[in-house]
Amino acid sequence: MGQINIAEQYREYTDKYFSRTRQILEAEGINPLVRYQGFARKGNTARGVDEAVDFARNVAGNKARAYALKDGELYEPCEPLIKLEGRVQNLVELETGYLGMISGGLTGKIYMGDVREKARAIVKAAQGKTVLYFGARHFHYSLDEEIAGICKEAGFAGTSTDAGARAWGAKGRGTIPHALTVTYAAWMHENNIDGNATVEAAKGFDKNIDKAVPRVVLIDTFNREIDDTIATAKALKDRLHGVRIDTCGENYAQGAREIEAELPNLDVPEKYLKGKGVSIAAVWALRKAMVNEGIGNLEFVVSSGFNAEKTTAFVSADRIFQDKYGLPLFTAIGTGSIANPIMATADIVAYFSEKQNKWVEMHKVGRPEIKTSRLKEVK
Repeated sequence: MGQINIAEQYREYTDKYFSRTRQILEAEGINPLVRYQGFARKGNTARGVDEAVDFARNVAGNKARAYALKDGELYEPCEPLIKLEGRVQNLVELETGYLGMISGGLTGKIYMGDVREKARAIVKAAQGKTVLYFGARHFHYSLDEEIAGICKEAGFAGTSTDAGARAWGAKGRGTIPHALTVTYAAWMHENNIDGNATVEAAKGFDKNIDKAVPRVVLIDTFNREIDDTIATAKALKDRLHGVRIDTCGENYAQGAREIEAELPNLDVPEKYLKGKGVSIAAVWALRKAMVNEGIGNLEFVVSSGFNAEKTTAFVSADRIFQDKYGLPLFTAIGTGSIANPIMATADIVAYFSEKQNKWVEMHKVGRPEIKTSRLKEVK
């Protein structure tokens, strides 16, 4: 598929949660001017950035400003490769496309035999747990349908893009992205509205999205995984189907360090048991807190780096948690770890305050804006 087609059909290739975010924000009349920042954790030579900028500008036109490195420039790990500024409703659906172009450019050739092997290994390690393919942004969009088809054959239950979901004869699946919660936080901050942005985003989803779509809420944006899960459960009551924990690698999840002494003796790599990000300790602490609150029936979707090895570690912990508490530690996995791509990621890092006439820092905890003078505006 050529560039002109992806500009016309990008919604088929975008993660469903971004399309739903636009739908919610349009319905609620929330549309702040925001700044996105995109980077990769591994340093390299910039590739795919030129295509990503062209894509964003082709779709958003003069409604967005782009700042970027040029293909061929060297960059350091986590150094920004691209920044986009514009109204969030014009930008939020573009993330899957431009990140996939950058990831694809940085990674180079993807071997589908490797993808097939890793996908099968994850399903085998999951031992019956639901596995969803959430990796569209890790690969160039032109590979999405082929990779999704491989995941379908391997036993995955679905994927996050409509293009990929054709393999299941279905539509894309997904929860709530950080972008929706951060946008609510920016809107609330600008309008002096008290409250919990995670809860308000969940209420916006519940109000505006088809009731047939399970209400699964992302609860780690502000590193209050336990508190925000409890608050969301109280707000949505029995309409809340589950939560997703996707704590970034910069943070310890709430309660994770305090629960370490209770963790079982598992023969698994230490990085999966304890530490930052989505560790066994993180999910154990959250699940136990929900049991103590009497809301242990929630579905738990875990995401972030779930290859076969990490999945095996979590399944081992799950058996012990079930023996102790009578409930699963987690119920489903969302993953894109089916090869070894150099993954680009993006976050909203600021919004423009009309009242203060300046950019105001606003981002998920652990991911602030990285200031740089290296990015040049692309005219």
